Amino acid sequence: MKFRGSMIIAWLCAIAIFCLGAAQGAVVINEVESNPAREESAFKTAVSAWFELYNTEDKDVDLSGWSIKNSEGRSITIPKGTVIRGIDYYVQDVRPGWLAQDGEILVLNDAGGAEVDRTAALTDEDDNEMAWTRDPDGRDAESTDDWKYLASSRGF
Repeated sequence: MKFRGSMIIAWLCAIAIFCLGAAQGAVVINEVESNPAREESAFKTAVSAWFELYNTEDKDVDLSGWSIKNSEGRSITIPKGTVIRGIDYYVQDVRPGWLAQDGEILVLNDAGGAEVDRTAALTDEDDNEMAWTRDPDGRDAESTDDWKYLASSRGF
């Protein structure tokens, strides 16, 4: 009986860990444009680099206090009251140079600081309308094969 009780406890713990992981896995970094077409500089604000988050589930997620960190350790905190609707996108513009054009890895953390998602090392040295995107949207198989260099689909 003692063995059976231990197995049940272990099984319940495994289910709880799986469910917690699945709940946090609902939002992923979905697309990254680190080198948009045209000249990007501090004097031209019309063109900016950006990243896109995607909510893979059909329920809203409050992103208040979530953050995304770049390869250089700089981070952006998502403002309080920001909600990403179910099966929808959130796009964040960033200042010129915030995203590296060679080997950028972004890490998404929830409000408690737990890692929710990260990109592969992404390189975009082309000054064009292409971006690194998960293909299909939201695909997270923990593989570099999740990422494709495709025409930008910012926000959709």
